[in-house]
Amino acid sequence: MNSSPITNASIYPSLFRQIICSLCLGFIFTSCVEKIALPSDLNEDDTFSAGDIKYIQVNPIWDEFYGFQTPIEISIGRDGYIFIADSSDHSIFVIEQDGDIPTGFSSLKNLFVNGDLIAPIDVDIDDKMNVLFIDGSQRVFRWNQLWNHTGIKAIAASGIFTNSFHGDSLVDSNTNTWVQFANDPEWTLSETVWDSTNTLIDSLLLPHIIYDGALIKYNYSDVHYENSGLSTFSGISSTEGTANGFIVTDNYFNRIFKILWKRTHKIQLNTGEVFWCHDGLFDRNIQGYGTGAGTVNQPTGVDVDYAGNIYYSQSGNFFGVHKIHQSTGGNYVSTYERFVHEIMEENFFSNPQDIAVDDKQMMYIANTNEREIQVFNSEGDFFRKVGIEEIIVDTTLTIITGTDTTVVDTFLTVELKEELLNPRAVTVDDRGVVYIVDTPTQRIIRYRLSNQLDENLNPIQ
Repeated sequence: MNSSPITNASIYPSLFRQIICSLCLGFIFTSCVEKIALPSDLNEDDTFSAGDIKYIQVNPIWDEFYGFQTPIEISIGRDGYIFIADSSDHSIFVIEQDGDIPTGFSSLKNLFVNGDLIAPIDVDIDDKMNVLFIDGSQRVFRWNQLWNHTGIKAIAASGIFTNSFHGDSLVDSNTNTWVQFANDPEWTLSETVWDSTNTLIDSLLLPHIIYDGALIKYNYSDVHYENSGLSTFSGISSTEGTANGFIVTDNYFNRIFKILWKRTHKIQLNTGEVFWCHDGLFDRNIQGYGTGAGTVNQPTGVDVDYAGNIYYSQSGNFFGVHKIHQSTGGNYVSTYERFVHEIMEENFFSNPQDIAVDDKQMMYIANTNEREIQVFNSEGDFFRKVGIEEIIVDTTLTIITGTDTTVVDTFLTVELKEELLNPRAVTVDDRGVVYIVDTPTQRIIRYRLSNQLDENLNPIQ
């Protein structure tokens, strides 16, 4: 694959002509003639700069060197590791922020779970270092980074649960009673019997299923439980702090719902640290089908901010991006309104495939069919575009009105979309670096604001 920019310079004169003639429509003209001098090198922007602050590309581009086949989603963990879901390679690639490839992630290559080869389409990492991923089915998978990097020494075989009213009870860990007591705040595990030979340890270290919509033990409270095996999960996002779960978008039922963590096994790591393992348990449907603000229509991507607000992109009618928050009554409602917030302009986006939010609640939207990333602030106002080049062209318009002819010198700002072909996913790290997955060119392209970081990606003081 050639990693050079995708260029078709022959389209630019017609593009300029369309823009200029559109300007002429604002007046009563009978004709519009343009004369434009193009820059000699479209990669040079010293003369044709479009402002002091813009997104500039960070080199090098991450390309075929890493072995990508169909990179389709991207997420960043708290430790800075970048996780890239590649459906054709049946893998999740892991890269450090400086582009190096870390060790210790071989289990995420050639993903087999219960004998099935998995093609991941989305990935996210929570604060428990669970790498969560989906494959477009009704299942959610997990691989835990901490457990694998430190090793599991033992797993609880049994234990004594204590209740202030019922006293002590010795329970085997391989029973429903264990799970019931482990998730009941009235019971406390006071003593544990450890087993270091348990074969379950190996299965916990490998990628494994933590939620399956086709099995009632995970979703018995779901109104769709009888048909939830038909679900096609399209996006996943972890929640932070005490939220105790993660968010999933479901394309088949056009909904967003929450899955809670349910305690299952207790493990002891080689460091001596003790942790509970969890499976997923259906909690509630957060939002359902519709065409208005805050409703769901063919969801494509989802993200959750530190305050619990949910952001999602979708390809259905009529609004491509939504932000919802929990009201005082507990229901989720739209944060933005049509005719009030820029981001809610009808048909503003063209097949947006992903959305990411940073710690300032800035939103980054992969506006896929338009070959760009759009950035909005927390108020829903447009801020900048990423992945496009803006040049200012000094041009002359000849305006003919009846028998009068007027020559006007003017400047036009023109967008050149040379770099991105079909951006499918986007994320941003805590330094403000934007990572874009351009799926058909098999590349990860990075950008930063020109006033944020120096050339070594260090914050400018």
